[in-house]
Amino acid sequence: MIVSVYSFLMAVCWSSLFILLLCICRRNSSFILGFGVWPLLAIVLCSAARCFLPLEMPSFTQALMGSGAVTRIDGFFNTSIAWLGFTPVQLIGLIWLTGILFFLSRSLRRYGKFCKLLRAFEPVTEEDVPYAEAQEVALQLGVRDFAIFMTSVVRSPMVTGFCRPVVLFPLHPYSSEDYRNILEHEFTHWKNGDIWVKLMAELVRDIFWWNPLVYWLYSDLTQTLELRCDIMIAKKRDLDGRIAYVHTLEKAAEFAKGKPDLDFLVAAIAEFTQDEKERLFQRVNAILNYKHRPKIAAVATAVTSVFMAVLMVISYSFVIQPYYEAPEDEIKENIIGGNTCVEILSEDSYLVDNHDGTYSLYNHGFLQTTVPDDFVQLMIEEGFQIRPDT
Repeated sequence: MIVSVYSFLMAVCWSSLFILLLCICRRNSSFILGFGVWPLLAIVLCSAARCFLPLEMPSFTQALMGSGAVTRIDGFFNTSIAWLGFTPVQLIGLIWLTGILFFLSRSLRRYGKFCKLLRAFEPVTEEDVPYAEAQEVALQLGVRDFAIFMTSVVRSPMVTGFCRPVVLFPLHPYSSEDYRNILEHEFTHWKNGDIWVKLMAELVRDIFWWNPLVYWLYSDLTQTLELRCDIMIAKKRDLDGRIAYVHTLEKAAEFAKGKPDLDFLVAAIAEFTQDEKERLFQRVNAILNYKHRPKIAAVATAVTSVFMAVLMVISYSFVIQPYYEAPEDEIKENIIGGNTCVEILSEDSYLVDNHDGTYSLYNHGFLQTTVPDDFVQLMIEEGFQIRPDT
């Protein structure tokens, strides 16, 4: 397996195509109610895999040679700029690398600021609200350790933490039922590994910062994780329980209105980070209209898995490259490390049987190399003749 400029460009095209597919499916509430969230997660997985694995497989990937505009564009980007001394491709690579270093360092600074802020908070104790509710929900979900903070810094409830869930509550008048609903939601996020998924999305965004579609990926992935969490909770509740859960979401959204987002959240999932009624409506619709249909869900999962697997195979099956024809003076004779490379044509070359399972290849009457017997048949089909030893 190899990586080339062309395989990288194909990876960008395919991952962008997957992101567009995610955007279309995520915005279709009927699709989510019918097929669940798994198709969205599968698309996200394929998009991320295609970003980080821009490979060509010599025995499988076919090169499609483009001419005309493709060749001219390739020639432009690989021609050295006189006053710079390097090619546009090298310049683009330098700008890209500079951007990666900038965005990764920015994320690291933000994460450091966030961690410093967390260390300054005092966690709630057993005497404080909502510690009792947190213990109850943690026991139900099998969460062994957790930390709860109450602060005016955040605008809506959120969860972070790689080793244990750390839940942050804004200073809003939530009821005990609200606290239980929110804690169940945030602990479910943590148990699903959504913190790690969010970190992966942030990494993709920082590395491919120049692709506007990765920002759509990040935004739609956030909503997808919320939908998955909501549906997992809706599965365990009757209609009254879902209605109570929806009321908590609406209350959290109302409290968060008009308050600025934190600009240094990294590896954290905030319940509401933007005032978008469409996203809240989609979540409420998914919760209230959810129907437990395991057979349909199993079929949807199988169909989606097969469909995405086929797309992934197709995406690796070809790579578009510019057509290149070597100049005549390069074809006739090239000196590579002191060895002469000669063009071998059937018109001026022939084979001689050595009677030991090999053949001698002559070009213009001069011995060039020895050819194994299993390769000779291919050369005969190409027009090479076998002559007697003289």
